[in-house]
Amino acid sequence: MDHSAHGAMDHDMPMHDMCKMNMIFTWEWENTCVVYKWWHVKTVQGFVGTLVAIVLLSMLYEFARSWISRWKARWTPTLSAQNTPILAGRASKSLKIKLASLYAFQVGYSFMLMLVFMTYNGWYMLAVVIGAALGFYFWGTNGNRNQWFVIEKII
Repeated sequence: MDHSAHGAMDHDMPMHDMCKMNMIFTWEWENTCVVYKWWHVKTVQGFVGTLVAIVLLSMLYEFARSWISRWKARWTPTLSAQNTPILAGRASKSLKIKLASLYAFQVGYSFMLMLVFMTYNGWYMLAVVIGAALGFYFWGTNGNRNQWFVIEKII
């Protein structure tokens, strides 16, 4: 088979559109892809928008954790209050399915944030941590402000 005609073909690929994948800690943000290929950070505006998005996603994770915790606390006493074994069994199965689904959502969400962290980009790592701190500040006490006093007494 004669491949001499292939010599005139241009095999160069534009490298400016490729995502950089770092395996060591870095502060470089240009041409990074965050979790997905379509989340390709090329400009300063894109970088700032990415930081804001990561902070918000991390905050929303803390909100989801808080909401799931409150939901679970509200429905768990209902299950134990039922005296009829047949009704308790049905409610138990239904409640377990709902709790398992919420748990799966929470684990999947946390793994996505872990993948953001695994870009090894210091800026994105800081955005995850700042978002988690802000989310905990707003929703971490499950709406019970008295929990802060308990924490302060321990410290």
